Amino acid sequence: MKKGILFFLMFVFVLQSKAQFLNSIGITAGVSAGNQKFYFFDPLSISKKKYVFGGNGSVFLEFFSGDYARWVSEIQFNQKGSLDKQPEGNYANKLNYICWNNYLKLRYEMDRIIPYILVGPRLEYNLTQGTTSPVITGKFLPLHVSAAGGVGVEFISYSNFKFFTEAFYNPDILMPAYKRTGLSVRNKNIELRVGLKYEFGGRKETCNTPTYVE
Repeated sequence: MKKGILFFLMFVFVLQSKAQFLNSIGITAGVSAGNQKFYFFDPLSISKKKYVFGGNGSVFLEFFSGDYARWVSEIQFNQKGSLDKQPEGNYANKLNYICWNNYLKLRYEMDRIIPYILVGPRLEYNLTQGTTSPVITGKFLPLHVSAAGGVGVEFISYSNFKFFTEAFYNPDILMPAYKRTGLSVRNKNIELRVGLKYEFGGRKETCNTPTYVE
């Protein structure tokens, strides 16, 4: 564990030394509302499930220092699933994922805030599953790809530490999370989170004082 932390800090130091290549490093934490759709093929039908709530958290790196476009790469822990309501009872399906997320970040600086949008793919690894729906008889895919889009607001700060809030929509539109003969399951997540980042070599304010010549 200590070696891993040391390696990560050395990696950040090397990136930060490369002339503005690494802009900032940060963390996030929040809540997730998970839902699922069950696609049956014999006969053909779609069953929409109810939401369950969980948590999420991440560490991320933000690259480049453009005024309007940047790139964000993060490692995220995320909880997904659904509540399957049936006449005979309710079945909870809960999934824990480790995700590698990459986003194009488009931003616009204003006087007090910086609104932005994020869009990109997620590579998700299924850590654990606790599924009680009778029709789920096997494991969810260990690896699958999903898409995510989000909006955020960063609050202007004159220190190197920046506070922000974000909201994400994360559907399985690229591939299902579970598949067997006659059934596939797709996840859908809504995520709200807050975060704090440290921006390397933050912008310095300048004061232009007029010079009068007699």
